[in-house]
Amino acid sequence: MFKQVLGIVCGAALLSACASNDQGADLYGNANGGWSDDVNISDLSATDTTAKFNEEVTAVVYFPFNSSDLTGEAKSYLSEQAAWLKDNPRALILIEGRCDERGTREYNLALGERRANAARSYLVAKGIAADRIRTISYGKEKPVVLGSTPAAWAKNRNATTVAY
Repeated sequence: MFKQVLGIVCGAALLSACASNDQGADLYGNANGGWSDDVNISDLSATDTTAKFNEEVTAVVYFPFNSSDLTGEAKSYLSEQAAWLKDNPRALILIEGRCDERGTREYNLALGERRANAARSYLVAKGIAADRIRTISYGKEKPVVLGSTPAAWAKNRNATTVAY
């Protein structure tokens, strides 16, 4: 009897040791591997998956002025992201759409949303499950680079993929 109880305890300990709490599906996902409905984007924090993603692929794609059309370079970077996501099936992503400071707040929020959705659609077309992807538009509200120069504007016209 003692050996049976000991075997059960050891088995449970082994299984819990194999569980990882630094993967998106474990922290923020549901049992099916997609985002949980109760996850608030503003509550997300970086994980080991975030760091690994940033080390292995280009997370930012840039857009021309007043456009949500993907450039050839953007498609290349998104293809890298899709391959990484296929190799890391428990990872979940958030795509953040941004704009430069020109234009109204409302216009830029809509443009940022179109940019994030363009990146999302490309990844879905490459075989990434739609429920692994969330999008948000920051418009011009959360610039990557401060400044009112063409160089700063170009850096802020982007869609940034963050993995969890």
